[in-house]
Amino acid sequence: MKREDIDPIENKQAGEIKTRITSLIQKNNLHFCLECGKCSAVCPMLEFYGSYVYDRSPRAVVERLSFDPERFDDEALWYCLACQECTFFCPSGVDFQDFTIALRALLLRQGFKKYALFCPICGTYIMPKKEFENFQKTLNDEKIGELLSVCPRCKTTGYVEILHRVAPIQKRPKR
Repeated sequence: MKREDIDPIENKQAGEIKTRITSLIQKNNLHFCLECGKCSAVCPMLEFYGSYVYDRSPRAVVERLSFDPERFDDEALWYCLACQECTFFCPSGVDFQDFTIALRALLLRQGFKKYALFCPICGTYIMPKKEFENFQKTLNDEKIGELLSVCPRCKTTGYVEILHRVAPIQKRPKR
């Protein structure tokens, strides 16, 4: 599809997102990346997902978005575990964790939700879908899906409701 074939509203939205991503790149020092590879070396995605795919690595994301901030509708941006290892070991001060969290929040606010998992009760963002799917696959347990797919607030509410059914609150005597 050619750029001129895109709806002007979508084009304007893409331009705003690009501007905000560029701002996030500056704020989180992605432009200071030396391409040393330490971030990719310490990234636990290999262990978590079972394979190393360069396009998903912190280094590749920094490189891609620094040169082409319009490539924001990319599933590779949702593989990061936001564990802070790359940020901690980066000799240049690139804060990839904060960048990733802020980028995802920006994309979610702009309606890019296909790679995200939301609480089925209240609609709160929980985690990337791939992360959730990998937890289910790795732990080989359907119950983990029930546990992880509901946000903490809804878990608390549900827990209290179950607790009240199991152990009803006694009515207090009036004073």
